[in-house]
Amino acid sequence: MNENPFNRRDFLRGATLSSIGMAISGTELSAHAQATSAGQAKPNPAALDDELKGRPVRVAVIGLGNRGKEILAALSKMTDKFAPVASICDTFAAPLFVKKAQALAPAAKFTQNYKEVLDDKTIEAVFIATPTHKHKQIALDAIQAGKHVFLEAPIAHTVEDAKAIAQAAKSANTVFQPGLQVRCNPQALHVKNFVESGALGKLAGGRAQYHERKASGGRIGWPTPEREAELNWRLSKESCNGLVGEVGIHQIDTASWYLKALPVAVSGFASVVEFNDGRTTPDTVQLVVEYPRNFRYAYDATVTSSYEGQYELFVGSVSSIMLRDLRAWQFQEGDADLVGWQVFARKDPYKIGAPETGTGLAIGTGIALVANATKQLALGLEPGKVGTDVSKSALYQSCRVFLNSVRAGKASFAREPTKDHPTPALAPGALEGYQATVVAIKSAEAAATNSRIVFEKDWFTL
Repeated sequence: MNENPFNRRDFLRGATLSSIGMAISGTELSAHAQATSAGQAKPNPAALDDELKGRPVRVAVIGLGNRGKEILAALSKMTDKFAPVASICDTFAAPLFVKKAQALAPAAKFTQNYKEVLDDKTIEAVFIATPTHKHKQIALDAIQAGKHVFLEAPIAHTVEDAKAIAQAAKSANTVFQPGLQVRCNPQALHVKNFVESGALGKLAGGRAQYHERKASGGRIGWPTPEREAELNWRLSKESCNGLVGEVGIHQIDTASWYLKALPVAVSGFASVVEFNDGRTTPDTVQLVVEYPRNFRYAYDATVTSSYEGQYELFVGSVSSIMLRDLRAWQFQEGDADLVGWQVFARKDPYKIGAPETGTGLAIGTGIALVANATKQLALGLEPGKVGTDVSKSALYQSCRVFLNSVRAGKASFAREPTKDHPTPALAPGALEGYQATVVAIKSAEAAATNSRIVFEKDWFTL
């Protein structure tokens, strides 16, 4: 039997995940690699500014669909002086549509032409949230105009477009951040420390899923066929790489990020289980993503069922860890010793069925991993009475990290340094965005063709 990767003994010998799980590109996915992956990022990262102290950064949001509105909602939770939204842009200009966007950014000017945004010298940074297949030209023009760019992930619909964007971003002197929001999620960063410390023992594997029932498969109706086609771009393979490309990219990137390695191969399967409505993207997908040292990560996505929802799970010989957005739990093996902090930590029953509503079948008890638990204990507070702050989403944190990078003109830390972790991970840059997009596109291709694809080294280089 092959040896399982990343055991505790490796860490005690001083080995790190970046030395054990090599990236296929030959570049270790370490903090230093992240720091130098894009042209704007320098080795000395910026600390996160307090919202009340950081200088204002005038921004614009291009693309006002669901994701664009989510970005506006995140920005609206920041102080006006921190991130004033000067302009919002979309080619669709129906009065009610524009009114809903302006409700989130009352002082913003609306325009249908993104080049008007780029011509505004007072706007430093742009958030691009258009459909994926429309990213390329807008992103290239924004980089050329000298704007700092936050580009939703995947950064493009094809590998060729993604490479063109990433190369332009890498050569620029401005900040480029892909929307890999998990990498700026304090809870995910907290769990990353656990994985890297060897707290899970020998890693046996991992899995993730996205189960979210969509009425009519997610198809949106509209009186005019032209607008309906625009709204349903995710259902066409000509404009979208389906569930894997749009959702799976984040969950698979979590594994790549934690393991500090890129996949070596992927096998996929896809089908239309229920929604035979003219779509050319599947409504159900399964993947097995292979990493170095025989680590396999299974992925299951469907819009036909909501059972068990969404999560990422990493299974080890000592314990396993599950992430659900802004929450996480550690499940200790029965014969494993408890360390000091675990004795005092909050224990939560984990249920399958409808865990978010508190109903369902209880299958075990997990130790709640609270991102600021150490600080709570230091203050004499009881972890069982103080939970994670879930009022600020991972998207909010990602936007905040981007704005701090803009202020500093270089990549900032993805979370505040602490005594235990003085050099946390950096904000993702052009290389990370490109590599995650390549993995997602090729994984979607494997699923669509029910085949196994071996990743080639040069696919991941810029």
